[in-house]
Amino acid sequence: KNQVEQSPQSLVILQGKNCTLQCNYTVTPFNNLRWYKQDAAKGPVTLIIMTFSENTKSNGRYTATLDANTKQSSLHITASQLSDSASYICVVSTLCSPGT
Repeated sequence: KNQVEQSPQSLVILQGKNCTLQCNYTVTPFNNLRWYKQDAAKGPVTLIIMTFSENTKSNGRYTATLDANTKQSSLHITASQLSDSASYICVVSTLCSPGT
């Protein structure tokens, strides 16, 4: 059964502080993992896309880590700003095999 779980469900931090969001998944076979940011008035915006072989990837103040062995990813936000107030979504995609 393929599942993706995020934690914490909500997080309140002081401006300028760092924070970390977690994503655990059971998806196999693994294709890629994406972190999205969704503001209240906008659709999801891709922050970071990671493949199986990538351990760390950054985009400005956002840094994602991926451990394919334990099937975990983290999104680290450095020096948080008011504009970081949003929903963050972890999406894991699988490889499609013939006949599925």
